[in-house]
Amino acid sequence: MTSCPISLGCDPKYSYLDSCFPLPACRNAKETFKDNSVLIPKLDFTGDPEQAPWISEFDHIGSYAEVDREQEKLLLRTRRDTVMTRSGGGFGATVSSTRWAKYGSFSSKLESGSTGPGIVTALLLSDPALGEQISFELTGKNPKKVITNYYRRVPVVDMDSKKPEDSFNATTQPDLQHRLESHEETHELKHDTAKHELVYKIERNERFIRWFVGKKLLRIVQASDIGAVGGLPENAMQLQLTIWDAGHVAKTMDWAGGKTFYGVDNSEEYVASVSAVEITCQDPSEGDKPWPGPEAINRLQLAQIKATTSARGYRGIKMASIKSFFKISILSLIKWLFVLLSLICGVTYFAEPKT
Repeated sequence: MTSCPISLGCDPKYSYLDSCFPLPACRNAKETFKDNSVLIPKLDFTGDPEQAPWISEFDHIGSYAEVDREQEKLLLRTRRDTVMTRSGGGFGATVSSTRWAKYGSFSSKLESGSTGPGIVTALLLSDPALGEQISFELTGKNPKKVITNYYRRVPVVDMDSKKPEDSFNATTQPDLQHRLESHEETHELKHDTAKHELVYKIERNERFIRWFVGKKLLRIVQASDIGAVGGLPENAMQLQLTIWDAGHVAKTMDWAGGKTFYGVDNSEEYVASVSAVEITCQDPSEGDKPWPGPEAINRLQLAQIKATTSARGYRGIKMASIKSFFKISILSLIKWLFVLLSLICGVTYFAEPKT
């Protein structure tokens, strides 16, 4: 038995509990992308956050994300690739933090790569398993506008009373008791987000979510204003930086400004650049502890001992069963040989001439 980190898909509800390592906890961080070792492919990630602070989600498909040491920036690309998406559009980079945070402050200084219709650059907190998000999105529709949004899980019975237009992109999750509900707002900015580096910040705690651009507060959502149904997203999330093609999907094409254009020879690409990320945890103490921690390691070791003992017991029972089978088979063979010899002797006796 080996460990499977929850961050790599181990679900305690459907797995042997002791084999799931916990999510790496939040640690205060300031990233300026001076060293390319801070980013590794997701397929190389073992779940240990000490490997690197960031992973490239789709590096196995193409080099969409890279740290440029000369510029000291994280570059996120989207382009038409040899690996075509189902929509026929382009494919883009997603970079995720290897640590997860429930509450705190999360900011990034970036220049949008959404220089044409259909392209979306985003900074978001995300729980990929549940689909919950808190985000900034910059589209090619209008580079002087920014979209703030959050997705929360809402009981299906509550959603049934709403009109379809009340919930943009509401989707049914594997958990059939809930759906995702989007709460999107658009804000005007003074600067072109594709020509200027701006600082985008999300502050999140149990009472509110706040979105800032620079020092300007764009939006606040209070838990007290939402009520008990659904509420604010409350699970731990990864910080993600991404660029993607929304211009080849009918559902998002108009929202993102139209169909994406990659040039007459499909060689053009769109690039977003990130020069800094800062994470301030509400409780950084857990993140300073070794991962996965002695308790998780002890649980795994005990599980391994139980699994080994169980396997040995199974092998012992299996060997005993094999031995018993051979013993019965040999005794049965001897019995039938004796019967066969008796028949031969009887036939021989009666076949002999009597005098």
